[in-house]
Amino acid sequence: MEPVTLSADGLRLVAWEQRHMAELARIYADPLIERFLVMPLPWAGTARERFVWLQERHWQSGNPRWAVEEDGVLVGSMALTKSFPYELTITYVTAPWARGRGVAQRAIRAAVRFGFENLGAKRIAWDAIVGNHASRLAAIRTGFTVEGIARNGVHQRGESRDCWVGGILPGEVRDPEDVPWHYGILKRQAGFFLAERQELETGVAGLRLRPIREEDLDDLAATCADESTQQWVSLPGNYTRASADWWFGKCRERWDRGESVLFVLADGADRYCGSVELMLGEPGEAELGYFCSPWARGRGWMTAAARRLCELGFAELGLERIVWRAVVGNEASRRVAEKVGFAIEGTRRRIRHGDDGRLDSWVGSLFPEEMS
Repeated sequence: MEPVTLSADGLRLVAWEQRHMAELARIYADPLIERFLVMPLPWAGTARERFVWLQERHWQSGNPRWAVEEDGVLVGSMALTKSFPYELTITYVTAPWARGRGVAQRAIRAAVRFGFENLGAKRIAWDAIVGNHASRLAAIRTGFTVEGIARNGVHQRGESRDCWVGGILPGEVRDPEDVPWHYGILKRQAGFFLAERQELETGVAGLRLRPIREEDLDDLAATCADESTQQWVSLPGNYTRASADWWFGKCRERWDRGESVLFVLADGADRYCGSVELMLGEPGEAELGYFCSPWARGRGWMTAAARRLCELGFAELGLERIVWRAVVGNEASRRVAEKVGFAIEGTRRRIRHGDDGRLDSWVGSLFPEEMS
């Protein structure tokens, strides 16, 4: 097929030309783009020299390839590729100098409609390496449904990576005014998880919150093997350094997926002193969990850490409600929750608790205006 130019609310999707190459090289050199593209990098040599010719060949095969322009400036790329009968796959990139202006959303709508109306598609598929929250956000905003995670779904420069997968059907494209109710929450969380990980001050001398590190794992294993921790926290009964190693990998995976925000308590010597976590659930909701190392108990540190993480949840993650639960009898955890401002709502019977089977648990909730 011959190249087709599309208009998209101030954008033009046009065939690639040599004049685009310098700006495209700048796009591919961006660290965030490099983090999530699967193509070989750096982009140079034959790959760059043959790029325009290759895009022309794609058009001839019925696979549209567009340069996305705004006021004559390259601001991204857009592509549709035949994958199965009546199915296309969409891929897109936004230039770093054009982020935050809805470029991907506008271009996606135009490309998707073209695929349905002109190429006979009955479904358009999308995927992105897990952690690419910007791509995921743009897909959701324009009507795609995220359908799951394909483990080792893509191969990126010698490494297998998990990827989110999803799709859109005819009639599901969201117009600019048709905003998903939870889009604002998802946008704040996407920005948070894409940003560089931060350390948090607690207002308590000698205590700060920071990301977990490999050098914490011996102390983490000792904390989780502690008798009191074992009694109240849902953990494997025989907790070893190997258990801590597994959890370390799991923490990174859950952060990339946007499922969990975990920090460790670090003292003045930067020693691990416990963990505090928000486990994200339905949009706007999360569950708070925490435990303290034996050598750091009795200082009020866990209350300060829990309070600080709840503040972050409300201020930066768009949370509207945080829940807490603890095995009935865990008075220390309950005191922390009540000091932070949680209202204890009652008891849930027979909640799963690690190797101990099912035990009754207290449950509570916290709203932004209730922080103490």
